[in-house]
Amino acid sequence: MMALMVGLLATPCFGEEAPSVSLKEVGTRGWFTVAGPMAAFDSTSPHVEVWAPKARQKPPVMVFAHGGAGYRDDDRARVEMFRRNGFATVSFDAYEMNGLTDWEFVSRKVTNAAKQKMIWGVYEGAVAYAAGRDDWDGKNLFLYGTSNGGRVALYAGSQLAVDRVRGIISEAPAATGLPLGDYEIPSIILFGKLDTWAGKSDTDFVWKRTYPNSPVSIADWVESMRNRERPVRFIFYENAGHLLFDGPLEKVTVKRGKAIAFSAYRGADDGVLEQYEEDVLTFAGKLNQQN
Repeated sequence: MMALMVGLLATPCFGEEAPSVSLKEVGTRGWFTVAGPMAAFDSTSPHVEVWAPKARQKPPVMVFAHGGAGYRDDDRARVEMFRRNGFATVSFDAYEMNGLTDWEFVSRKVTNAAKQKMIWGVYEGAVAYAAGRDDWDGKNLFLYGTSNGGRVALYAGSQLAVDRVRGIISEAPAATGLPLGDYEIPSIILFGKLDTWAGKSDTDFVWKRTYPNSPVSIADWVESMRNRERPVRFIFYENAGHLLFDGPLEKVTVKRGKAIAFSAYRGADDGVLEQYEEDVLTFAGKLNQQN
């Protein structure tokens, strides 16, 4: 088992069944990046969920990428939305598969780029697995992700064979991390209009944000794609923040250590998730019918 390099800071917990990814401290503010081999997709892993409807032959497929806190109950609700509507699904917890079980450590101390590399390390294989099953419609495949996983889903659009991916659904993709390229896969990007998660002010919206290592905002990337006549578009929801499935809309204060890191809205008001589900399944249903 590879040693975890965490300096003198809190050490995350590890599961006994998964290899431990190596982490390396970057800078002086207590952040970590991945520094060693990462887990790949394994359909037999206890941290992978593979599901298919019993009454439907050759179902369409959705592969899900979780956000920065790992695979949680709100992620399961998103996956269940597709299961209710006849899709086979593949989902997983990439952090657990890499031996990281302390979600607070990963969420608060590991960089977005490192989180996304761990998710992508599993996600790429999950898509290949879904596309290769003879009992599923592997050419009617949808990519779905939220927050850091939403960025991974968009990144996948320029990394995977186009003919196997019918559409991409990205909820509140992270503003920094894996590069976003050019592709022609129909995509929708969903945001709560109040989403300033990890921002510096009430107007520091995630989709407008830039960083030195990610100088192009999500909004500017979408505009560049639309200028090339790519089928990529935003959908915004009133009275909603980050983590739309994480309960009623509320403003929360997030701490890192003893200091307040930021305050932001999470969740959504009544009726938002119903509209969200209608938008997502209408998008997927139309593309499914075109197959």
